[in-house]
Amino acid sequence: MGSHFHNHYEALSLPRPPHSPELDIATIRKAYHAALLRYHPDKLRANSNNTFTVAIDEIVQAYATLSSPARRQKYDTELLDLDQAEIRATRIHAQAECIDLDEFEEGVICVAHMLDGDEVFGERCGQTTENCLIQHVWYRGCRCGKKDAYVVSESMLEDVASDIDGVEGDGEVLVQCLRCSTWIRVLFSTM
Repeated sequence: MGSHFHNHYEALSLPRPPHSPELDIATIRKAYHAALLRYHPDKLRANSNNTFTVAIDEIVQAYATLSSPARRQKYDTELLDLDQAEIRATRIHAQAECIDLDEFEEGVICVAHMLDGDEVFGERCGQTTENCLIQHVWYRGCRCGKKDAYVVSESMLEDVASDIDGVEGDGEVLVQCLRCSTWIRVLFSTM
């Protein structure tokens, strides 16, 4: 079952750090009680799924973390580090070159052996073992010299297509070179 909230602060309807002035225990406790009331099973009885159970568990965990000064300081540091990583990733991906899927070559590969460093494009894996995982893919070279550096599988495209909810149009998937750290945006049409 997935998370109902993005972080502990959202679970308690509190602002994300940094806080000025610092949150005190009374404010955290008041937010905790309000969140428990908001997601109480009696209030959400019309909801037939387990949303309230997940939410209550997350609210209790959020309170346990945020009510302890040491745990909250550690959590805040991790949350801010995660925010910085997302900002860096967004900058990298914003600068990624856009390439149409039509400019890729098609083939079948054994993904398990490709990840081991073997280049098995254009043919079925010669290492027929129970570890083989044959997939239809599109691949393209990178400026670093690797001829099959960017690999896009059908499952990657299906994941993106399902995210846009079956609407016809254009989709895109971010792919990193298997050798260097270069990213590209692969554009494709959904039908």
